This record gives sequence, C-alpha cells and structure tokens, in this order.
Amino acid sequence: MRHFSRNPPGSTLDARSWSRADVLVLNVTYEALCGIPAERAVVLISVGAAETVADREPPFPIRSQHVEISLPRTIRLLRYVHVPHSVLVTDSSRATFAGVFRRDRNRCGYCAEPVATTIDHVLPRSRGGPNTWANLVACCIPCNQRKADRTPEEAGMPLLWEPKAPRHIEKAQRQIWRDLAAV
Repeated sequence: MRHFSRNPPGSTLDARSWSRADVLVLNVTYEALCGIPAERAVVLISVGAAETVADREPPFPIRSQHVEISLPRTIRLLRYVHVPHSVLVTDSSRATFAGVFRRDRNRCGYCAEPVATTIDHVLPRSRGGPNTWANLVACCIPCNQRKADRTPEEAGMPLLWEPKAPRHIEKAQRQIWRDLAAV
C-alpha cells in the first residue's frame, strides 16, 4: 500500500507525468484506503468500479478516442472493500521483545550504542514492572548489568528517550487526513 503524499494540490502535470500522480482512494463509506497511481484510477473509473469525488485543480483531461475523463484527485470505490483493522497499540499494551528492538533501532536506551542485545525493564519486574511499551527499552549488556534491579533514577542512568508504543500507523492516518483536508 502506498501512502498518499507525492503530489500536493496545485502541482503541475504534463503528458508524461500524469500517470504517476497519486490519487486518493476512498471506500464506498468514504473511509480513506490508500493512494494509487492516476493511471490505475482512470482505469477504475472507466470500467465503472469507481467514481470521481474531487477533480484536480487546474483540471487535467485524459482523452481517448471515445471518452474524456478529468484526472481525479480523489475517487470513491462503488463496492465495499473489507479492510481488516488492527488493534490499536498503546503505551500500556503488551510489547514483544522483537518490537522493542525494532522501535529502538537496536540502540541502547542508556548509552545509545548500536549493540543492544538485551531488553531492560525501566521499572524492574521484581517491583511489578510490566512488559509494556512504556516500560521496556533496548539495552546493551554493560548498561543492563550496571542498572541491575534499580530504576534509572536510583542507578543514576537517565533514559535518552521516553519509551512509547510505535506510532507509524497513526502517522500514516494523519497524513491521509491532511491530504483529504487539502481537497
């Protein structure tokens, strides 16, 4: 799935670049789905699978021998597409070790060395620290041993960043809403 962000409103198109322009696709319920190439959007409109919701400004006509279609900025599918929804990840959600390493880019949360091979509980498990996104941080072995069974404050080892749940899904959705507002 592509994110809809390449062509801001008012960007100029020509005979060579129009097919690569992004078009926002909405479900039949007007739920934003994704961005697709304009060439694909024109095909969906011409076969009756979608309708134009918003045209580009200034208008850019696409002509064939028998039909003329104004290049859309946004289209709406005419049949419902089921989109499996993932569970919203929050700071209190249970985290996986692989997810923590990916979020922290394998860098130690205490010294930023790119050799994090362990996971540290900010609030130690012995004190009731949970396996949540807000309580786990990637850590190198020397820092993990130095911190031991203490909080970062007790060990004099401040965290370089606040551990949070990954927000890439929410970031993509905010971009879609910004693009919709520009239409």
